[in-house]
Amino acid sequence: MVIEQYEGGLPLHLTDPSRSAIKTMSESEYLTMSSKEIQDVLRHKHILISDCAFQQLEFDADGLRTLCPPWQTIEVQGEVLSLAVSCFIDTSL
Repeated sequence: MVIEQYEGGLPLHLTDPSRSAIKTMSESEYLTMSSKEIQDVLRHKHILISDCAFQQLEFDADGLRTLCPPWQTIEVQGEVLSLAVSCFIDTSL
């Protein structure tokens, strides 16, 4: 289990970041990194970004519209998805 890898009751990314599979950084630190620097980190660790600015969204038609229009087809991890699910289609568009 993951808890078995804790030290002093805390996960490695807090107690010994060099041994952790997670690299933590602030949003401002992440935004200053180049794509190459990010890829270099991702070769060895997952990135956990703290202090992120975000907008609260609901999982509804309005929330999904922030991703793309509901009639647009998008690709996610090599899979083509259509967000035009009948319960989310706004017929007034």
